[in-house]
Amino acid sequence: MYPDENSTMTLDEVREVFGELVLAVLNDAKGNARTVAALRGIALYDDEKDAAIAAHSQFDMLEGAIGKLPLFSERFGSTESRRIALQLVYSYLATADSTDLQLQIVGSVWKDFLVELEASDWTNCSISNLSYFDSEEPLIDLGDGLSIRERDRTALLGLGFSARILDRLDVDWGGLGASRYVLVTHSSTPKGPKNVVLKDCSDPWLRCARAIGSLRLIAPGDVGMNLVFVERVARFNVGFGGIAATGASSERFGCNYSWTDRLHRPYEETYVHLKRLETVRYGNSPGNLDLALRSFMSSYDRIPSGADSRLVDAITALEAVLGTESEISFKLAFRVASLLANSDEERSNLLKSFRNFYDVRSRLVHGGRLGTKHKALLDSVDDLRDIVRRILRGFVAYAANATTSSGANPFKEDLDAKLVNTIRRDELRSLLGLAEIQTGLVGSA
Repeated sequence: MYPDENSTMTLDEVREVFGELVLAVLNDAKGNARTVAALRGIALYDDEKDAAIAAHSQFDMLEGAIGKLPLFSERFGSTESRRIALQLVYSYLATADSTDLQLQIVGSVWKDFLVELEASDWTNCSISNLSYFDSEEPLIDLGDGLSIRERDRTALLGLGFSARILDRLDVDWGGLGASRYVLVTHSSTPKGPKNVVLKDCSDPWLRCARAIGSLRLIAPGDVGMNLVFVERVARFNVGFGGIAATGASSERFGCNYSWTDRLHRPYEETYVHLKRLETVRYGNSPGNLDLALRSFMSSYDRIPSGADSRLVDAITALEAVLGTESEISFKLAFRVASLLANSDEERSNLLKSFRNFYDVRSRLVHGGRLGTKHKALLDSVDDLRDIVRRILRGFVAYAANATTSSGANPFKEDLDAKLVNTIRRDELRSLLGLAEIQTGLVGSA
């Protein structure tokens, strides 16, 4: 890469000007008895520090030459030459340990800048502590730039995460459910003037949340994520100071989620389905699937956590997709049992169990007293959540695979009449893939 035809300086000459500017800044520091540490900073964060650097004659020369470099306007924008000129000096100061000029650092910083200028994409990474997660695999590739990894600081530094991010991750780790695993994302974004110093925190968080949702929909266990720390992995820092983070960290009671190799395929399918629904929305789904999913996830994330709130959230999720305006307790129990059970005996047991759970829900939301039987059902709330998990996973797959929102939805009309007919019921179960989702059914309560 060479300066364009309008430039009067070669790359080596620009590097020399950079070195001369650094030397001038260091000589000023010596004259004023200031340390290198006192000079450190980030471009455009401190006007006084920036002005001290820009006051030297070499600065204008460096700023002008940088703006004329090939690819600069395309990658960073024509207005960013001042920021980059300042940041070159700050990048030197971040590594230097004395006010004596260290030419090897000048060369290293300049090389990092040129490498970053040549690269067409930004690499964005995020990391979050996982809670209530366990596996025999040290590395789980989830696809879509997502992976679950053991907390190995050396390995994470090798992925490009800074020590500052990992220090924050360590502070965020601990308490109830703390695991030895982290959730990591990698993504690439084409460079351009609009994203020079703009980190997209929403996409990493969304992918992490989608991954957590997929995990919860395929197997039991209270897996969750903490704060999502977002970092741009780059050879040259164009001007980032603080650490970006999104989401929240909280402590919840729960039980471990055990990842095994057999979960890879259902996870991948569910993740694709959830991603598709975010694009096509939920118009093809039975009932209010969007609300159902949010209620189901709330059964994990609500603070403070408790069996009573998990039970109410779980039943709210089912009401959102299978509810009715009349005789809701019986009809909801009938629909759940008809869709999930594989035999008449299972249907009978599941219908009775679910009605008992619904009775507890009614007492909770209406302020009634709970008897011994009701409290025992609260202790079994994870069985209820397993019912919801299977129903929602089936509805997510159905809604994601539906081709048009205007087509007939077999779950919107005469659902109960279809469920009492063996052939029609089996057709509905097949549409939802429920016959293939063989987790444990709730026994009689």
